[in-house]
Amino acid sequence: MHDAQEGIYRCTYDSYGLRRDGCRRNCSMVIHTAKCCKGYFGPDCQVRVLQCKYHLHHSCLAFPTALPPVCSPSCSANAVCMENNTCQCKPLYNGDGITCTAADLCKQNNGGCHKAANCTQLGVKIFCNCQKGYKGDGFTCLPINPCADGFNGGCHEHAICTVIGPDKRKCDCKNNYIGDGLNCSVMQLPLDRCLQDNGQCHPDADCTDLHFQDTTVGVFHLRSPKGQYKMTYEKAKEACANESATVATYNQLLYAQKARYHLCAAGWLDGQRVGYPTAFSSPNCGAGYVGIVDYGKRVNLSETWDVFCYREKEVNCTCRPGYVGDGSSCSGNLLQVLMSFPTLTNFLELDFVSAQKIMAYSNSSRNGRAFLRYLTDLSVHATLFAPNDSGLRENQARTLSGRDIEYHLSNASIVFYEDLTNGTTLLTRLGEKLLITDNGGKEYQAPSTEQTETRYVDGSAIVEWDIVASNGIIHVISEPLRAPPAPAHLHAGTGTGIFFGICLVIGVVAFIGYSYLRFRKKSTGFRHFKSKDDTDVTSLDKRQPSNITNPSYESSSALTPSEPTYDLFSVSVTFYLGHN
Repeated sequence: MHDAQEGIYRCTYDSYGLRRDGCRRNCSMVIHTAKCCKGYFGPDCQVRVLQCKYHLHHSCLAFPTALPPVCSPSCSANAVCMENNTCQCKPLYNGDGITCTAADLCKQNNGGCHKAANCTQLGVKIFCNCQKGYKGDGFTCLPINPCADGFNGGCHEHAICTVIGPDKRKCDCKNNYIGDGLNCSVMQLPLDRCLQDNGQCHPDADCTDLHFQDTTVGVFHLRSPKGQYKMTYEKAKEACANESATVATYNQLLYAQKARYHLCAAGWLDGQRVGYPTAFSSPNCGAGYVGIVDYGKRVNLSETWDVFCYREKEVNCTCRPGYVGDGSSCSGNLLQVLMSFPTLTNFLELDFVSAQKIMAYSNSSRNGRAFLRYLTDLSVHATLFAPNDSGLRENQARTLSGRDIEYHLSNASIVFYEDLTNGTTLLTRLGEKLLITDNGGKEYQAPSTEQTETRYVDGSAIVEWDIVASNGIIHVISEPLRAPPAPAHLHAGTGTGIFFGICLVIGVVAFIGYSYLRFRKKSTGFRHFKSKDDTDVTSLDKRQPSNITNPSYESSSALTPSEPTYDLFSVSVTFYLGHN
């Protein structure tokens, strides 16, 4: 029999020099040992052994000496009839002789096969075949090294093949390569796109690469609203498409894992694969494996999982303070915008005929510097009409004064082209008004088939418009504007002269008045004393003065009235003073 027997038996053992009672476990198995009965030999133990007496070396040939016995009832075909009419099963068979069955030879010591072989039995014959992953005749089996097949074990040329068991290997991409080992590509470290050409943002914009700053490098996990693991592969693709994304590839998920993305939830990957990333070892997640726990390509696409999607985030462009725009286009203040347009450079600088422009104006006067500061002031909202270079060249014989330059700027508000309707007036820094017309000041225009309407500012056509700046707007005109003549103003020194003149006049008038009053006072006193003196003289001289006759006038003496007796000087003075 081949049944194993097990039992516990009493025993004694030594412990620190003392014999102690104990027990031990014995395991035994009864096995068959093929051996011919006494007096028989041969494969079937049918030949008797006789003593050889006549041969020189006492070796005799074997030959049957009698017919084998016949048992009744007959024995099994796998049994031998003995002399005492008993049947005995042949070796490797079990039974009572009448019925014999083959023993399970593979149960004992794997039937003599190698421990890495599979034992199969047909009757009492043993067949040994090496297990998968081993090679040999079954009695000797050696593990297969898949990495030594001359093809790197099927791994990528930039991968390392490592044996992890008989005919088992793992493929790991070499340093600076990324992939699943079967496919490896050069590792591309996350690149901040803002480092190259400012991320295609405007030079005056701040660039932020949202993809570079994303901790999962564009990979994100989606789960069905119905719960975990509820999406087929087709549903997974639809879910990603609804998020403007695609199903993530193995490499994209691996990039995220290397960026410390850890999520213990399996999801669909591109190519009908399933897996999930682990960034640190956890016994409850991937059995502690760190990397991509790859379930491989799924044959049954009706399986339901979550999904990993991939969407490359964009570069965010934001105009810097002091600039306006969408980031891809940023405009500075009015002066900066003027400087950025090559067709407006003549309006900025001193050209070859010494016609004064903005920069020259600012360098030549205090008003010019104030005007330049105004163009850069972010708190203002102005509308500037800038003549293009061709218009200035055509009018280069005529210089632009500082007053002409300031006439191009309306500091009232920002006015877009669509608001520059016929008859609109804009107040300039000079206090003068600019007139907007749609006929350039002409009374009649010939009909045109073109629907585009040209608008004019003080007769100069607006050829380009709505150039936005951070503190205003610019409209390009065909020729420079000319400011109306300035009103007559007194020189700054004239006021001082007038002041002193007025003071002088007041002083003269005051002096005359003072002199008049003083003279009047003196005249009154003189008349009083004169009368008194005349009275005294008359009283002293009683004689009348004799009249001396002039012969030449004798004839007319009768017509001449007599000389008055009063003092003419006194009367005249009195009369003069009386009229005053």
